[in-house]
Amino acid sequence: MFVEMVSQGIKGTPIDRLVPFIDTFDPAPYVPSERVRLVGREVIPALLSALAERGLVAFSGHDLNLVAGICSRAGGKMHLIQCCDPQYHPRTTPADTNVLVLVRDGEAIGCIASRLIWCEDTIAAEMASGRFWVSDPATMWKERCFTNAMSSSIRACHVVYCGSVYLDPSIRGGTTLAALVRLHLLWLICHWRWSWLIGLVRGDLIDYHAFDVYGAQTLQQALWRDRNGDGQLHRYQLAVTERSASMEAWLRPEMADLKRPMGLPPRSIVPHEAPLLSPRHRSAQPVSSANQPVRV
Repeated sequence: MFVEMVSQGIKGTPIDRLVPFIDTFDPAPYVPSERVRLVGREVIPALLSALAERGLVAFSGHDLNLVAGICSRAGGKMHLIQCCDPQYHPRTTPADTNVLVLVRDGEAIGCIASRLIWCEDTIAAEMASGRFWVSDPATMWKERCFTNAMSSSIRACHVVYCGSVYLDPSIRGGTTLAALVRLHLLWLICHWRWSWLIGLVRGDLIDYHAFDVYGAQTLQQALWRDRNGDGQLHRYQLAVTERSASMEAWLRPEMADLKRPMGLPPRSIVPHEAPLLSPRHRSAQPVSSANQPVRV
């Protein structure tokens, strides 16, 4: 299938900037060899097979123009944040940029992108000054960004920003999104050195996506920033994951099971968990002392 896809080309996407995901997965020597074998033999083949069953192929690249091209064809359904926008980062390299693209019938229909960013000051200061978001704040940063949540310990280290997640509306079923995210996270943990991985999550996606799909470790209180120059401050939750926690949570057999949320501990600890009620279903429950919130 890979050969056929390359020979046909990908509609609207420069084919020379994309390589089949499996051909780019070459973990760094500092990743424990036993975990590399586990991921390479059990997890990645299962995730790629799940996508192939839906007619999807995963490609990797290092050019933010890939993401910008998908965004331009998304009809306003995708938001391209500055640190993943080639307009604000014209000189990215494979050492600091990774993009995973999903292709169906020769057309790019989904993506996720990450940037490896050095934070000299606290990450809150880097974000407020624009240094985190754009390559030249003096000429490119005209927006506002405020947060009261970031720990001062996140400084003088490499941070991965993971975002620009998109799936074409024709894609149905959460397992496709789960496979897209898991392949990308496995690439990040096995190829880059970083201390923290962060992402922005809107309020309506926090209940399910932050932990079970994106694999976040914690949520910081809040971050407010402009979006698309609309002059309004939009509120996001900041999903934060420490590298050491990611090594334990992501490099394990359970990552191959797309029906199992990423936020669950290993099966040896939690073999089964009762499903969570969505906010809509919770509000429909009868009010009684048995279902009042309990502080633990």
